[in-house]
Amino acid sequence: MPIKSKPIPSAGYVYPVTFEHSTMDNWYQTEKAEQGFKYATSLVKPILTFLGVWPLPLDSHLSSKIIQKIVQFVTYFLFLFWLVPYFLYVVLKENNPKVRMKMIGSLIMCIMQLIKYTIVLLRMKEVRQSLNTVKRDWYTATENNRLIFLKTAKEGKRIVMIVAVTIYGGGLSYRLVPIIRGSITLADNTTIRLLPLPSYYVIFDAQQSPIYEIICVMQFLGGFVLYSTTTGTTGISVLLTLHACCLLRILANKMNQLSENENMPEHEVQQRIVDIVDYQWNIKRFLNDVQRVLEYICLIEMVGGTILICLGVYYILVDLADHNTASMIIFFTLGLCCAFCIFILCYVGQLLLNESQIVSRTSCTLDWYRLSVKHARSLILVIVMSNYPMRLTAGKMTEMSLATFTDICKLSMGYLNVLRETITNDKL
Repeated sequence: MPIKSKPIPSAGYVYPVTFEHSTMDNWYQTEKAEQGFKYATSLVKPILTFLGVWPLPLDSHLSSKIIQKIVQFVTYFLFLFWLVPYFLYVVLKENNPKVRMKMIGSLIMCIMQLIKYTIVLLRMKEVRQSLNTVKRDWYTATENNRLIFLKTAKEGKRIVMIVAVTIYGGGLSYRLVPIIRGSITLADNTTIRLLPLPSYYVIFDAQQSPIYEIICVMQFLGGFVLYSTTTGTTGISVLLTLHACCLLRILANKMNQLSENENMPEHEVQQRIVDIVDYQWNIKRFLNDVQRVLEYICLIEMVGGTILICLGVYYILVDLADHNTASMIIFFTLGLCCAFCIFILCYVGQLLLNESQIVSRTSCTLDWYRLSVKHARSLILVIVMSNYPMRLTAGKMTEMSLATFTDICKLSMGYLNVLRETITNDKL
């Protein structure tokens, strides 16, 4: 999707006396940078703003800050409106072990998203710093570097769009199934109207109107908040990690340009080395902020996702034995959504690792012999810093990569075998 830029004023345009062509050119470049940044955040920003966790500027009006606090309070209320009655239903009302086992997956999913939402809320300062860095890089980038940003922004937007369609489509359609089924009649001739999420409300009867209708609306809003949290946290992870990939790609280009011209003046060589070291240090600071924002999000996604994949496959096997095709399709879709979110985090982590390896290889293969002895010695620091891997980790324990994703899948299947053996032994 190309960015619609404002047209450049034609040669016949009569400029005001106080403006020069360079000023107008700077204005045009600023407009392009602003549009590029808006394009890169066009999907993530509305979702996080809806959740009240998109950082406001420090000079925002008091009313904007109050509205954001209200949105955060409402979001927590909807989370708890989902979680607490559902937990009570699983513990107090549901007596069938097989059905209770099937309900544990949704309970874990809700707890995961509540924790991730809280993490983003607590790390809002780091999110603001990271987004300010992204915006500053768009504004200070050259035309060629801005094209790199734009190409990666298109890829990131495409990934977030796929995640959004998968999560919203799979999750909300799952919650629509009880409404489509309508009411059911029990053995004692009692009619029960199904809720989108089975819940137990201690203080009132959920079957009475208009309480039933209000609960349905609240549960749909809670589901929308839940799936928005999944999409928003994945989107901000993709945005920040892919921007770090861009910075590393630009750093590799700067290294290649250092020794491509043998007749470069000494002062220019010195300036380029200083620029490389400074740029590399800025990347490391940016990645430190990104790591503080994403490390526990990735950890929760990895641990919870391992359990959910295990449970999802178990639900499919149970429905396959019971010949319940509709339920099997639903659980297959939800399991696929969960696995896809983990895959996306591991995929962008792998891209970051690949770019880091390219920078390391580039620093070691520079034509340093074309430089003076003094400048060649200056490259030692660059080489040492470049060989320190830049990667995204889950709780500083394991790196997010495609190898980690395969390990998660294997671990999930191992847990599945343990779960099946345990249930089989209990039956015996």
